[in-house]
Amino acid sequence: MKKGVVGHDGVVSEVTATGYKVSIVSKSACAGCHAKGLCSASDMADKIIDVKSRDTSAFKVGDRVSVNMEESMGMRAVWLVYAIPAVILVTFLLYLQRLGVSELATGLAVLGAIAVYFVVLFLFRKKIGRHFNFTISPAQEDN
Repeated sequence: MKKGVVGHDGVVSEVTATGYKVSIVSKSACAGCHAKGLCSASDMADKIIDVKSRDTSAFKVGDRVSVNMEESMGMRAVWLVYAIPAVILVTFLLYLQRLGVSELATGLAVLGAIAVYFVVLFLFRKKIGRHFNFTISPAQEDN
Protein backbone atom coordinates (compact mmCIF):
# COMPACT_ATOMS: atom_id res chain seq x y z
CA MET A 1 0.00 0.00 0.00
CA LYS A 2 1.23 3.49 -0.82
CA LYS A 3 2.37 5.89 1.87
CA GLY A 4 -0.37 8.28 2.95
CA VAL A 5 -3.16 5.86 2.00
CA VAL A 6 -5.40 4.04 4.46
CA GLY A 7 -7.04 0.82 3.31
CA HIS A 8 -9.55 -1.68 4.66
CA ASP A 9 -10.38 -5.08 3.26
CA GLY A 10 -13.98 -5.86 2.49
CA VAL A 11 -16.37 -7.76 0.25
CA VAL A 12 -18.39 -6.30 -2.62
CA SER A 13 -22.00 -6.56 -1.47
CA GLU A 14 -23.66 -4.78 -4.39
CA VAL A 15 -22.78 -3.43 -7.83
CA THR A 16 -24.68 -0.24 -8.67
CA ALA A 17 -24.83 1.95 -11.78
CA THR A 18 -22.40 4.43 -10.21
CA GLY A 19 -20.02 2.07 -8.42
CA TYR A 20 -19.92 -0.48 -5.64
CA LYS A 21 -21.19 -1.03 -2.12
CA VAL A 22 -18.48 -2.72 -0.08
CA SER A 23 -19.14 -4.40 3.26
CA ILE A 24 -16.34 -3.93 5.79
CA VAL A 25 -16.23 -5.63 9.18
CA SER A 26 -14.82 -3.11 11.65
CA LYS A 27 -13.28 -4.75 14.70
CA SER A 28 -12.14 -3.24 17.95
CA ALA A 29 -8.65 -4.14 19.14
CA CYS A 30 -9.96 -6.91 21.35
CA ALA A 31 -12.38 -8.46 18.83
CA GLY A 32 -9.72 -10.92 17.72
CA CYS A 33 -8.79 -11.90 21.29
CA HIS A 34 -9.21 -15.55 22.29
CA ALA A 35 -11.06 -14.47 25.46
CA LYS A 36 -13.62 -12.24 23.73
CA GLY A 37 -16.45 -14.62 24.67
CA LEU A 38 -15.79 -13.97 28.35
CA CYS A 39 -15.47 -10.22 27.96
CA SER A 40 -18.18 -7.72 27.08
CA ALA A 41 -15.70 -5.23 25.61
CA SER A 42 -15.38 -6.95 22.22
CA ASP A 43 -17.01 -4.97 19.45
CA MET A 44 -17.56 -5.76 15.78
CA ALA A 45 -19.63 -3.68 13.38
CA ASP A 46 -20.51 -4.21 9.73
CA LYS A 47 -20.16 -1.01 7.68
CA ILE A 48 -21.19 -0.35 4.09
CA ILE A 49 -18.94 1.97 2.06
CA ASP A 50 -20.15 3.50 -1.22
CA VAL A 51 -17.28 3.54 -3.71
CA LYS A 52 -17.94 5.52 -6.88
CA SER A 53 -16.38 3.99 -9.99
CA ARG A 54 -16.86 4.45 -13.72
CA ASP A 55 -15.90 0.84 -14.42
CA THR A 56 -18.49 -1.33 -12.67
CA SER A 57 -17.40 -4.48 -14.50
CA ALA A 58 -14.07 -4.87 -12.68
CA PHE A 59 -15.58 -6.58 -9.59
CA LYS A 60 -18.65 -8.68 -8.90
CA VAL A 61 -20.68 -9.37 -5.76
CA GLY A 62 -18.64 -11.50 -3.33
CA ASP A 63 -15.20 -10.34 -4.52
CA ARG A 64 -12.66 -9.51 -1.80
CA VAL A 65 -11.42 -5.96 -2.31
CA SER A 66 -9.48 -3.24 -0.57
CA VAL A 67 -11.16 0.15 -0.09
CA ASN A 68 -8.59 2.94 0.08
CA MET A 69 -8.64 6.60 1.04
CA GLU A 70 -6.03 9.32 1.44
CA GLU A 71 -4.91 9.97 5.03
CA SER A 72 -5.61 13.67 4.55
CA MET A 73 -9.30 12.88 4.09
CA GLY A 74 -9.31 11.11 7.44
CA MET A 75 -7.78 14.17 9.07
CA ARG A 76 -10.42 16.37 7.43
CA ALA A 77 -13.12 14.15 8.93
CA VAL A 78 -11.50 14.40 12.38
CA TRP A 79 -11.53 18.19 12.11
CA LEU A 80 -15.17 18.29 11.03
CA VAL A 81 -16.46 15.91 13.69
CA TYR A 82 -14.18 16.47 16.70
CA ALA A 83 -11.96 19.56 16.51
CA ILE A 84 -14.43 22.19 15.29
CA PRO A 85 -17.17 21.17 17.77
CA ALA A 86 -14.58 21.28 20.58
CA VAL A 87 -13.60 24.82 19.57
CA ILE A 88 -17.28 25.83 19.45
CA LEU A 89 -17.84 24.32 22.90
CA VAL A 90 -14.87 26.06 24.54
CA THR A 91 -15.52 29.38 22.80
CA PHE A 92 -19.20 29.53 23.78
CA LEU A 93 -18.46 28.29 27.29
CA LEU A 94 -15.79 30.91 28.00
CA TYR A 95 -17.68 33.76 26.32
CA LEU A 96 -20.98 33.10 28.09
CA GLN A 97 -19.31 32.61 31.47
CA ARG A 98 -17.47 35.91 31.02
CA LEU A 99 -20.81 37.60 30.35
CA GLY A 100 -22.08 36.19 33.66
CA VAL A 101 -24.73 33.93 32.18
CA SER A 102 -25.93 31.20 34.56
CA GLU A 103 -24.37 27.74 34.31
CA LEU A 104 -27.63 26.13 33.19
CA ALA A 105 -28.18 28.68 30.42
CA THR A 106 -24.52 28.41 29.39
CA GLY A 107 -24.73 24.63 29.18
CA LEU A 108 -27.92 24.73 27.16
CA ALA A 109 -26.51 27.40 24.82
CA VAL A 110 -23.32 25.38 24.25
CA LEU A 111 -25.33 22.23 23.49
CA GLY A 112 -27.57 24.23 21.16
CA ALA A 113 -24.59 25.72 19.31
CA ILE A 114 -23.07 22.28 18.77
CA ALA A 115 -26.46 20.92 17.67
CA VAL A 116 -26.77 23.75 15.12
CA TYR A 117 -23.26 22.93 13.85
CA PHE A 118 -24.17 19.27 13.31
CA VAL A 119 -27.45 20.20 11.62
CA VAL A 120 -25.47 22.41 9.21
CA LEU A 121 -23.09 19.49 8.56
CA PHE A 122 -26.11 17.28 7.89
CA LEU A 123 -27.64 19.79 5.48
CA PHE A 124 -24.38 20.09 3.53
CA ARG A 125 -23.51 16.36 3.69
CA LYS A 126 -23.65 15.88 -0.10
CA LYS A 127 -21.37 18.83 -0.78
CA ILE A 128 -18.97 17.73 1.98
CA GLY A 129 -19.16 14.13 0.75
CA ARG A 130 -17.74 15.15 -2.63
CA HIS A 131 -14.42 15.81 -0.89
CA PHE A 132 -14.21 12.23 0.43
CA ASN A 133 -13.26 9.87 -2.39
CA PHE A 134 -12.65 6.16 -1.98
CA THR A 135 -10.85 3.93 -4.45
CA ILE A 136 -11.19 0.20 -4.83
CA SER A 137 -8.59 -2.42 -5.70
CA PRO A 138 -8.24 -6.20 -5.45
CA ALA A 139 -7.48 -7.33 -1.89
CA GLN A 140 -3.87 -8.26 -1.12
CA GLU A 141 -3.50 -11.94 -0.31
CA ASP A 142 -1.58 -12.64 2.92
CA ASN A 143 1.30 -15.09 2.60
